[in-house]
Amino acid sequence: MKTYYIGTNNYWHTASISFDEVPTILYYLENIISWICSIFPEIPLPKIKFKLKYNDDWCWSPNEDGWTTLRDWFGDTQALFHIYVCTPVHNLAEKYTKTIMINLPYNFVKEKFPIDFKEKEYTSEWGEDENEFREKTKKLADWTDSLFRDVYRKLDFEYIKESVK
Repeated sequence: MKTYYIGTNNYWHTASISFDEVPTILYYLENIISWICSIFPEIPLPKIKFKLKYNDDWCWSPNEDGWTTLRDWFGDTQALFHIYVCTPVHNLAEKYTKTIMINLPYNFVKEKFPIDFKEKEYTSEWGEDENEFREKTKKLADWTDSLFRDVYRKLDFEYIKESVK
């Protein structure tokens, strides 16, 4: 199964296109398991105490003594399903996925892929320095875009000249 994704970031004004090729069976298996995970019931686990196996995990236990409960550690049945079913299936699919990622200028992607391009503005209370930084990245992105378009036109023109011969 071949798919592509458009990724954009209008904070840094960057964009990329990711082309993925996944074995079909793994593609459908991952989607089915993800759907099951989304509808799996969220039944709270019982408060059965157990001791954590690794000392590094002790800092996550309530008293930092290594003892915790199933509910504190895992939460609910959906979390357990996600940990022990969804994640391994996703990792298996990722293992056999071939990905090619191409970074392109933000405005170029916005123009060439208008249907797939979803521009979302960051709505946050930023300070003046944050807004200044965003303006600088926008100017840099516009400059990069103009350079890219010049090279793109030249390559496209050369290709047309070569194909006419």
